[in-house]
Amino acid sequence: MNKNKRNVIDKAHELFIEQGYHATSIQDILNHSGISKGSFYNYFTSKGELFKAVFNLIQDNMELERDKLLIGEDITDKDIFIKQVSFMMELSWENKIIQLIEEVFVSNDSELIIFIKQSRYFFLNWIYERFLNIFPKSQEKYMVDCAVLYSGMMKNIMHTSKVLNRMIPKQQMAKYCLDRVMTILDDISRKDIHLFVPENMSQLLPLSNHKGFFNNEFSLATLNVKKVIEKQLDPKDPKLTTYLNLLYFIQEETMNNKEVSRRFLVESALTTLKTGSEFNDTKEFLKYEQILADMKYSPIT
Repeated sequence: MNKNKRNVIDKAHELFIEQGYHATSIQDILNHSGISKGSFYNYFTSKGELFKAVFNLIQDNMELERDKLLIGEDITDKDIFIKQVSFMMELSWENKIIQLIEEVFVSNDSELIIFIKQSRYFFLNWIYERFLNIFPKSQEKYMVDCAVLYSGMMKNIMHTSKVLNRMIPKQQMAKYCLDRVMTILDDISRKDIHLFVPENMSQLLPLSNHKGFFNNEFSLATLNVKKVIEKQLDPKDPKLTTYLNLLYFIQEETMNNKEVSRRFLVESALTTLKTGSEFNDTKEFLKYEQILADMKYSPIT
């Protein structure tokens, strides 16, 4: 990515957090980033488009760091899930995500409002995927309901605590909601009732036009390989941690646009990752490797 464009995004991020979205003018962004108006419009068609870039940057970094918390841990451990959720809440708080989203909803920018609404499905899908890790496979058909309930509880508790100016510890919120969902899960499992089915998740995601800021296709391919690795290897297998570390290293290096001199490190990591006989011939890994090749990264031969 063009360094000047990335600088504009970073500077706009600072201003949005400090002043809010509406209070920040394009001229403020020009002054803070040190670019001309012509350069700005060469990168973004509007302040709304810049907001999307900032929002996606926050989300991409959050997801990357959140998933790192799983490295070397048992994916079925509920405490790790709570730790991940707490981390996301803390980062959202620091970046004033709730405040920024509220500002978008009271704006007249219908395209930006749709963008924010659709981005919610990705968080919902992540909760659903993690619940599939945490709870028994026999309860899989109730997981969409549980994910919807959990995300709804979290959203409303965070909003209410903000309005009341009451600082509830993030970990306490995350655990409280998970405990409530577990109670509900026991009830609906016993009665065998649910409102949604697993297929509904795949129906929801295509509705979103959320575009990963750096490379959405690559992010999705990375996630798919991660799932394959976690499925093929035992949680206690030391190779699991090694492979996941390599995946996250490659994603972080490419996402943050590291200097060209680090290309060798990315390709070295890819070369080591390719030795994973448990998954290197799967369609997910072959797709991942092809996308990296299109990005000019290839295994060292």
